[in-house]
Amino acid sequence: MQNETRGVTRWRRSACLAIPAAAAVGGMVTAMMQGALAANLSLSSVPFTLSSKTVAAPNGIGSVLHGIDAGGQKAAAEVGLAKAGLDGICVHATQEVNLPIVGGLGTWSLNISSPEAATPLTHDQLAAGEGLQATKLILDSQALEASTATLNASDATPNVIGAAADSANIKTTGIQDGTPGQFGLDATGGRTDIRNLDADANGATIAGAITLPNLKIGVAHGDSSC
Repeated sequence: MQNETRGVTRWRRSACLAIPAAAAVGGMVTAMMQGALAANLSLSSVPFTLSSKTVAAPNGIGSVLHGIDAGGQKAAAEVGLAKAGLDGICVHATQEVNLPIVGGLGTWSLNISSPEAATPLTHDQLAAGEGLQATKLILDSQALEASTATLNASDATPNVIGAAADSANIKTTGIQDGTPGQFGLDATGGRTDIRNLDADANGATIAGAITLPNLKIGVAHGDSSC
């Protein structure tokens, strides 16, 4: 009799813990079916990390200063890539889950990932269309790091540090809300190559289509990344 009681208790606990996981995955699947995931990966006011081993932006990048609502107004860098090829991606977010009656269920992780290729892709391969492909990729990032970043340019189309945030070149990256007269980075004169991208962000939007090979969406109890 005691064993049966313990078994029922464990079953109820498992059922309760499964609720947020099922709800989160169900919501993401619905969004994918409606095309929402391809258009908007924004997790408003929920900080997350976005990482990728290798990134190639054939048309370069642009960046402006930007204000975001992250539990209050904060400054962030809005980084735009008109076109991007990525060798793998991991979007990792955590959130405290509280349910009526049940109460607090602790920290849960939502991971959206597309694994890197078995044989690492080069920047040339990514720029040519292999790997994960995205257009008009914009990150609202409070911190963005890379082991290396090469911003190619030419005498005719140099990189401009301090370009107008609303310049025509920066707008080609997908950034449309740059404030006139404010600081911007215009590195659209050549391909940008990035290795080991790691961004702490509060929003990521993709205005165009995105191709995610071997897409995985998972929910895990605790702070567990891809």
